[in-house]
Amino acid sequence: MPLFLGVDLGTSSLKAAVLDEKGNIVARAKVPSVMNSPEKDFYEVDAEATWWDGFLSLCTEAGKIVSLREIAAVCVSSVCASFVPVDEGGVPMHDAILYGIDKRASRQIERLNRHYGAGLAERLGGMFTTHSILPKAIWLKEERPDAFRRTKYFMEPNNFVTFRLTGERAWDYPSAAAAGLVDREKLTWAEDIFNEQGVSARSFAELRWPLSVLGSISEDASARTGLRAGIPVITGACDINAEAAAAGALSVGECVVVFGSTVSILLNTERPVRLPGFVSGISVVEGMYRLGAATSSGSRFLQWVHSVIRSEDGKSVSSPTGILMVPWLDGARTPFHDPMAKMLFQGMDSGTSGGALLRAGKEALGYELDSLFAMLEQAAPVPETISVSGGLSNDVELMEIVSAITGKKLRLHPSVDAACGDALLAAAGSGYVSLADCGRCARGARTISPDMELHARFRPFVERFRKMTKQRGVPVRSSRG
Repeated sequence: MPLFLGVDLGTSSLKAAVLDEKGNIVARAKVPSVMNSPEKDFYEVDAEATWWDGFLSLCTEAGKIVSLREIAAVCVSSVCASFVPVDEGGVPMHDAILYGIDKRASRQIERLNRHYGAGLAERLGGMFTTHSILPKAIWLKEERPDAFRRTKYFMEPNNFVTFRLTGERAWDYPSAAAAGLVDREKLTWAEDIFNEQGVSARSFAELRWPLSVLGSISEDASARTGLRAGIPVITGACDINAEAAAAGALSVGECVVVFGSTVSILLNTERPVRLPGFVSGISVVEGMYRLGAATSSGSRFLQWVHSVIRSEDGKSVSSPTGILMVPWLDGARTPFHDPMAKMLFQGMDSGTSGGALLRAGKEALGYELDSLFAMLEQAAPVPETISVSGGLSNDVELMEIVSAITGKKLRLHPSVDAACGDALLAAAGSGYVSLADCGRCARGARTISPDMELHARFRPFVERFRKMTKQRGVPVRSSRG
């Protein structure tokens, strides 16, 4: 029976999953991912040591459980809106520069938005933000001219690995579009903008659909990895697309929320929809579109709360706590895109316990998600049942709080992740299964229904939370999350 390998290059770890043709998980592997912060607001990854060496380690670990010679296809996903400057041979000229949490190009973003104006929203789907790649490429040109001069290509992280497997370069449509690089009407690179800004359009490889076959494992890659030479490697995409596949949410009207290091939202739509401050994007499925959002909260925020409070008694406190936290840990992302925004706290007094603050931190994630759902409803219906994945989906208490605040049913997929979705995409892209079969990993998911009595008690605090955030910022016109 053929097996399929999926690998996700995440922020905190790299994961591999091997699935059989029926969607059963037959092997998993995990290695740490190291993120560096050489300066304040700079976030980078050593692509060679972390992503490529990590991929090789995952192959070794998976090979201890299954025979890698049985792998019939491979797909790799990665962190979104990130890139690696490389030379002709794919050797990094600078560490990979990460997504919206990296704020090094704030000056370039402001300059570009002022120069091009609101027309960017119509053409690229949004104004430039910290989630955009072009301003960071310009930053490299202006601040690291030697590295820029030696750079031949800007590669997306998953292709940094798949290029070494196949010798083929590509950017996938959803990732490129979400990073502000694609002319939405023409479905081509925005070459005139690149060239005008001194960043050659030839630095970006061919645009490909995620389910297309990028190439096949070379003899050299086979010797390095243990995978069979000649098996197909699928183009792939950034991680939230693989999460959607793992959750079986690849149809119009479905919504996926990934509770990882940050929180990401993807709502599938039938046609392109623009909403100020949100991603107007392209789906992993050709001909389908999406609205997306991302926050600066998530497990990073809860870990920060724990590190500051150093208390473990959060479960002894009931909701709602009455304490409001606006969880802008490293600035505000969707829809405000203000890298200088700070966290806000309200409702504490001398009797507030550490446990209450821990629980309030979890409530903050629910309040923020509820606010984003309300904004999304202005453009497209948000379903009553939301597919949820990511590491925090294992926290049942958090999920119950989020369900009560939002009033939504949450279909939890704690046992599947982006790597599982990649394995499914590998099977579909190589023709072994149909796209409709990509919901196989989602079977048996647990559903949490909202406590509507608690939901009613949360509503006054929901309104106060929205007022607090609205007083702090204005959504960036048709920007990305």
